[in-house]
This record gives sequence, structure tokens and C-alpha cells, in this order.
Amino acid sequence: MSNLFRREAMARRSRALYGEVRLRTPLSGWAVAALVIGAMAVMGWILFGLDVNGQTVWSWLRG
Repeated sequence: MSNLFRREAMARRSRALYGEVRLRTPLSGWAVAALVIGAMAVMGWILFGLDVNGQTVWSWLRG
């Protein structure tokens, strides 16, 4: 069974076991997450915090 693969391929495979493992998301993933959280915060502020003529937008929408 050990003769099934070339020695060079097996040597490369054994070196790969000791390589560096990175458990980070790319910067673009963080940017998208920050953009979504920011948009949700702005929508929350508009619905629940913005006071128009003495009432919030959320209470105006509920009727």
C-alpha cells in the first residue's frame, strides 16, 4: 500500500500536516458584518428613538 503513491507526494503531504492554520475571516467579511450591524442600528434608532411631533415612528406605525 505504501508503494501506491510516489515518495515526493507523500513527503509533501507529511509536511502539510505541520503547516500554519489560520482561523480568521477575511477583512471583507468583517466589513460586511459591520455594515449590516450599522444598518440595523440606524433602523432601530429611526423606529424607536427618533421623536417626530411627540411620538416615535414605531408608535405612529402601530396606529
